[in-house]
Amino acid sequence: MSSKTTEFYKTFTHCIPSDKEIAKKEDEILENIINMSNKEMAAYMRQHIAKLTYYRKNFLDAETAELISKMLLEISFVLRIQYINYLKDKENNTLRNDDYDVNSLSKILQLLISEIAMIISAKEYETNNMFNNFNSLKSDTTIGHSIRIFIMIIESVNFFNKKLNQGAANKMRIDFKKTYYKYSERIYQRYNLINEVNTLDSNVKLGVRKIENNTISEIAIGVLMHDISLDKSKDYIPLPNEEKDNHSIKDYGFAKYFMRGNEGVALTVSLHHEYYSHGYGLFTELYKAVLRRNPHHKIEYIVSYDYKDILTLQSLTYLPAKMLEVIDVYDTLTKSMNKTPKEAILFMTENFLEKDIMLDPIITDIFIEYLKEMKRIKL
Repeated sequence: MSSKTTEFYKTFTHCIPSDKEIAKKEDEILENIINMSNKEMAAYMRQHIAKLTYYRKNFLDAETAELISKMLLEISFVLRIQYINYLKDKENNTLRNDDYDVNSLSKILQLLISEIAMIISAKEYETNNMFNNFNSLKSDTTIGHSIRIFIMIIESVNFFNKKLNQGAANKMRIDFKKTYYKYSERIYQRYNLINEVNTLDSNVKLGVRKIENNTISEIAIGVLMHDISLDKSKDYIPLPNEEKDNHSIKDYGFAKYFMRGNEGVALTVSLHHEYYSHGYGLFTELYKAVLRRNPHHKIEYIVSYDYKDILTLQSLTYLPAKMLEVIDVYDTLTKSMNKTPKEAILFMTENFLEKDIMLDPIITDIFIEYLKEMKRIKL
């Protein structure tokens, strides 16, 4: 093991798989990357983009899925190498926003992650659940956690869009009073929101609609950025005995620096532990700052598809971050806390919806449908 690899694992102690065979393979992948310069990393990742850009099959075959899972692992390593460099430069006051090689690498990674997301979203799978068989998704590390969420969130976005094409939004409107009204009423009370009506369309700015490709890309990049600074064995979930930490704020600082100009990614990262004021993150600070400037400021919507509505506090939450919250909690419960999928979903609905509103109920319901229909999990 090289000195740089040793340094890497000292910083990221929870990125070492407990399975020795998986750990050995991941070490080999890391060793191949860690001594590259930023320019060399960019060239290496550009080769992956070239392979995927010309993927012409109408379905996603197992060989390409395995290649994608390896790419996601490599991207996760590269992002963490950049995080180590970021911390060093920050400590030495040498951070530069005009570093050409860092900017080039950032653009290449964003393109590659987007290309991966589009393939997973657009292609039918050769076999059901084929990503489950790959080591990078079996890994019990923070990286394994992020990669599993990446696959699930892209699949569930695709599922969500298909459901909308089948008229799901109309059904939500019709059923809103008996299914979701009680949740939004509790959110209104918590934030002292005043709405003349409480309907699906008054809660979601411009209504529930298809998630477009540019937002899918933001979600995908945000997922791989969201737990880079996490230094605990499992991610935070909003339980009474859970100690809060500020890793989402640390992740936000790095995302702002490395994903320059991509505010949607940075906000996805920073807001993924808000839980309608039961968690922590950037929103609480934004909320206080806006109310200090204007104590009479009125928040109009609960959810927005546009990150700018969070910055202006027109909306309480950003859709990609709320999607990440749901799947983040699910993976933590099933992988880190050893709950079955059925136990995890029951735990989520009882504690984070019924007992107190923390997760988005519509996104949670769609995710449950995704697990049943796409993953074929009995709940």
